[in-house]
Amino acid sequence: MAGVNELYSIGDVARRTGLSVSAIRFYADEGVVAPTGHTEGGFRLYDVHAIARLELVRTLRDLGAGLDDIRRVLGAQTTLHALAVAHLRLVEDQLR
Repeated sequence: MAGVNELYSIGDVARRTGLSVSAIRFYADEGVVAPTGHTEGGFRLYDVHAIARLELVRTLRDLGAGLDDIRRVLGAQTTLHALAVAHLRLVEDQLR
């Protein structure tokens, strides 16, 4: 079993989360989910907490959330429930 302090390469994180390596780099570059550390060679490393945040990012993207919405959820400026309600209202408006 993986330890809480274990660090994973970006390729391992991509396999675990279902996100592409380029998407993970994008979210890191945009300040959404920062790498936990770097190797001596400069490669990004992620811990289980960062992986959990990236899995939430993937779920939010699958639900149609934009980058600003994702930032608000991760920054605790809004709740996942509030975002889901707003998204549901948008879908209902589109169906009318």
